[in-house]
Amino acid sequence: MKFTSTHALVHASDVSAHAQKLEPYRQRLAAIAKETDYKDPESSLQLPGDAKQLKEIQKTVKRLHSPTLQYVIIIGIGGSNLGTQAVYEAIAGSMNLLVDRLPKLLFLDTVTDEKMTAVTRVLEHLISKEDFLAIVISKSGTTTETIANMEVLWAFADEHFGGASDRFVFLTDEGSKFGEAIKQRPIETLPIPPQVGGRFSVFSAVGLLPLALAGINIEELLDGARRAVVDGTSKNPSKNHSLMSACLTYQNLQAGRPIHNTFLFSPKLEGLGKWYRQLMAESLGKDGKGMTPIVSIGSTDLHSQAQLYFAGPDDKFTNLVFSFTGAVHRIPAHLAIPGLVADIQGTSLEHIMQAIYGGVKAAYERLKRPYVEIDLETADARELGYYLQFRMLEMMYLGKLLEVNTFDQPSVEMYKSVTRELLKKH
Repeated sequence: MKFTSTHALVHASDVSAHAQKLEPYRQRLAAIAKETDYKDPESSLQLPGDAKQLKEIQKTVKRLHSPTLQYVIIIGIGGSNLGTQAVYEAIAGSMNLLVDRLPKLLFLDTVTDEKMTAVTRVLEHLISKEDFLAIVISKSGTTTETIANMEVLWAFADEHFGGASDRFVFLTDEGSKFGEAIKQRPIETLPIPPQVGGRFSVFSAVGLLPLALAGINIEELLDGARRAVVDGTSKNPSKNHSLMSACLTYQNLQAGRPIHNTFLFSPKLEGLGKWYRQLMAESLGKDGKGMTPIVSIGSTDLHSQAQLYFAGPDDKFTNLVFSFTGAVHRIPAHLAIPGLVADIQGTSLEHIMQAIYGGVKAAYERLKRPYVEIDLETADARELGYYLQFRMLEMMYLGKLLEVNTFDQPSVEMYKSVTRELLKKH
């Protein structure tokens, strides 16, 4: 991953001041990353190097991956599925359901008849229960949406296959209400370290189990994450992209830019933006502080949002994220309808996107709108692992600069408690 901050519009003295303030915390993170005790809120830093966890997950994958497995259904919401979906779609593609690639991951991430009907129709066409697997993820074990979807899908699978409880796997905190409820039943379970919050859990079984089942190389994913931990806790500012990005983001917030725009130049990267949106919103949105994260896709959103970005209020700090990996499709030399767009004959679609990207950068620079660039290069499992860990470390530094607790989300409980009260009245 290449991180370029030439046009962030931040003075070096401001970055230096913020980095100096963060120095004790950087040292603390470096120490936590070397442990394996999962005692601190920052313990997610220990996941990429946890060889015992990796071995257990690989054993579980071998046990669960039947020869005819076609669909793995992820039942979870927020941190229980967004990281997995981000990596999966970045590798399998935004059109992965149309691609001849198995197994496929399906995500039940909210309660809706439309999604559940689509999934049950998929199950109806399967020959055997060995053709699917459902992974139910809830740290607390009391997430309304997750438990509701699990119960509906369990009942359908039981009826359709004449019993299918052995095709459900449960991931939850040790000692959670969920874990206690199923402890005495012959159900496959894997723990999530209690100190690892949902939005920081992608390198636990939450992300690694379904990704491995889908054929994604989780060893490479973890290798990238380990490199990001080393870089992100380094005292060398040229290597520590996490700390640098946090300082630049914080200074732009101080300069009156409370909106963080992750502008991704490929539809397959949209999941990364949505994962980061949760990471930032839940980690920083406290005590009247925080930034509002938004997600844009190039070039699609240039035709709906660019006018605002270029000529609207200067209240956004933009991260341009891209991966240009080579040409596949080209415009023919002899056009079906010539004379409409100049200079496209023989050009690849990838080259056109690169030209559009160059135009976007030029516009930001001409208008003096701040941005940084993040080149994901090949966007393979190793690079994606690095990117996700880079972002999680960045968020820890940002929380410290904003003086908020990065790891809790107490206000979310408000809607949950009212939901439970309303359900009593049905």
